[in-house]
Amino acid sequence: MVAQTAKMKKEKFDLHLAFHPHVDTRIEYEHQIEKLLEDTDPALVSLCLDTGHHVYRGGNAVAFMRKHHQRIKYLHLKNVDPGVMKKVNEERISLADAVAMEVFSEPSQGMVDFIAFKNVLKEIQFNGWAIVEQDMYPAPFDKPFPIAKRTRDYFKQIGLG
Repeated sequence: MVAQTAKMKKEKFDLHLAFHPHVDTRIEYEHQIEKLLEDTDPALVSLCLDTGHHVYRGGNAVAFMRKHHQRIKYLHLKNVDPGVMKKVNEERISLADAVAMEVFSEPSQGMVDFIAFKNVLKEIQFNGWAIVEQDMYPAPFDKPFPIAKRTRDYFKQIGLG
């Protein structure tokens, strides 16, 4: 299905598909993502690496980026709180409830080593797209903007962006 969609988008609209593996979907764990990469044409299907979702499902975003960087054209930069993640795993908490418990943390406070990630991006000369995000719900009106400012400052401080 992914391959057919990618081919159609390329032929009809000259678009390149970037598949986004996501928690609580059929392709979320590293071995499933690698199977998708193995089964699809690199000329038609690239990958959106979501660092937070990757770590949420036990992956190592830094190592995965290094290994598969030729297929990764788009990034979602986010992080996971290790303490909340431990509770989520121990109690088998749903993604929706985990988000409400703030499992996705500010990038400077989570499990992804963004300094190492930045170093990989530099090493491979990454030239794709990236978005910084933090899944949160509920999100009081005054909560996201201060986080966005701190995140921007953090990424500037470590030389990412």
